[in-house]
Amino acid sequence: MPISSTIYLFNQQVVDASPDRKGVYGLYDEDLHPIYYGMSDVSIRDRLQSHLDGNEGPCTQRAHACNWEQCSNPAARERELLTEYQLAYGRLPRCNSRMP
Repeated sequence: MPISSTIYLFNQQVVDASPDRKGVYGLYDEDLHPIYYGMSDVSIRDRLQSHLDGNEGPCTQRAHACNWEQCSNPAARERELLTEYQLAYGRLPRCNSRMP
């Protein structure tokens, strides 16, 4: 099941309001199609900030929207999201280079 939380514009205000807790997050293009699924064992906010700042490369820095989900096992949930996407589309989201 995809991340079911509200999808927000990917900007500084939204990143500042995102949780400082562990979990998973999605980044989306202008059509709200997933381009990246990621996780953090510490802070979703820190990971989103890193993408917004361009520290994770230009692919995710150009994301248009984002959402997140707090969870107790982010690594397992990220694998679930990527596996589900790969089964549906035959590939990973365009900014995910490999399955963790």
